[in-house]
Amino acid sequence: MSKQYKILLILLVLVFGVNIIYSFYFKITPAIDARAYDNIAWNIAQSNGYRELADVPFAEDNSIVRVGPGYEFFLAAIYYVFGHNYAAVWVIQALLLALSAFLIFFVSKEVFGKDWNFLIGIIAAVLVGFSPDLITLQGMLMSETLGIFLIILTVYLFFRHINKENPSISGAVLSSISLAFTALVRTPAIFLLLSVIGYYIFRRQWKFLAVFLTVFIILFMPWAIRNYIVFHAFIPTNLAYGLDLAAGNHPGASGELEPHEISGQLIEQYGYLKANSLLLREAVGFIFSHPLEFLKITFYRISIYFSFARPTGFWFHLHGLSRALTLASSAFYSALLFFFGFWGIWKIKDLKEQKLNAQLLLYMLIMMPLAVIGIVVETRYRSSVYPFFAVFAGYGINLLWQKKAEWKPIFYIALLFLANTFFDILRNFGRIIGRIQELIK
Repeated sequence: MSKQYKILLILLVLVFGVNIIYSFYFKITPAIDARAYDNIAWNIAQSNGYRELADVPFAEDNSIVRVGPGYEFFLAAIYYVFGHNYAAVWVIQALLLALSAFLIFFVSKEVFGKDWNFLIGIIAAVLVGFSPDLITLQGMLMSETLGIFLIILTVYLFFRHINKENPSISGAVLSSISLAFTALVRTPAIFLLLSVIGYYIFRRQWKFLAVFLTVFIILFMPWAIRNYIVFHAFIPTNLAYGLDLAAGNHPGASGELEPHEISGQLIEQYGYLKANSLLLREAVGFIFSHPLEFLKITFYRISIYFSFARPTGFWFHLHGLSRALTLASSAFYSALLFFFGFWGIWKIKDLKEQKLNAQLLLYMLIMMPLAVIGIVVETRYRSSVYPFFAVFAGYGINLLWQKKAEWKPIFYIALLFLANTFFDILRNFGRIIGRIQELIK
């Protein structure tokens, strides 16, 4: 084994170790969304079906508005083998984050080809494996850890497929399978399909496009059929989209996930299917009847998405020093990731042979915020973009290491992100003061 791969192996062991220590130190009890995923998974494992409450009819159960069903079946498989054992989930999720760091190393290699070096890959792996946000999320029963692993796996398989001198049908099939499972775990990941379709059309690879779409649709069919049997309607994933779209698009919306009383009232009165339809119609009506307000709220969402003032840290299991350290490290991480990531994106203009690959990765990156900025934005919703920025940040830092800096664009990138964060702070100054007071209590 070469010295470089020994370094990578040591890094992966450290990532796994840090995440295991975090999970077993805090031993986070599932709450809110995590508790719902846990209940659904245990019901599946107990042969009670995909439901949150065992004594409620399927059509009236809250499970259909939860993100899924992929993560719930993943948890159910663990419970089926190990029993209702959170420790098993923590170990497997720590392993998934280590594997995510491992795969992003090779994604960077596939993307940059002859322009790649070890420093680019190892920085990308560090930024994924030691992300404070991702470490926090893997210690919970949340879908992000599995979702991010599958996103990275999909990107790796697709670039490996298209980089071959003679791309094969099997490469398209494997990529499609991976993306389908990814979308079943994290619904917004379905936006990656747009980049894939765009690439195949650009390359006029109609055969691969047909195979990719056929496999993708086939894999969604079993769940869609199950939902049709239960709800007598076409539901390829879940019914969260209408509720979320209405929660983020109504008069006075802030762009963040906030209580939306109308949603609860409509669900109680009409049930989930009809309520989702009514809420979707209400949100679309608001967007078309108040386009300027919609654009303003969307601008706020974009600002929130890229703000350094939105660190992870206000989770219920964090208090005192652990909360302060998480907030500080998360804020520093997002600043580092976005700054060097955008610097790396700026510099792909200098690539020659690998420019198309880097541009394709950029289009895939754009799909991640695009999937949510029209709906609602929370700090954890941006975690799916981290692996993409990690690759570009690795490239950007490598250029600085080689003393290939362009100080004017670096200055403007820093100024833009500082200005955005300052704007976010001013717009939410009262809330931030409240958070600070909460922190120092």
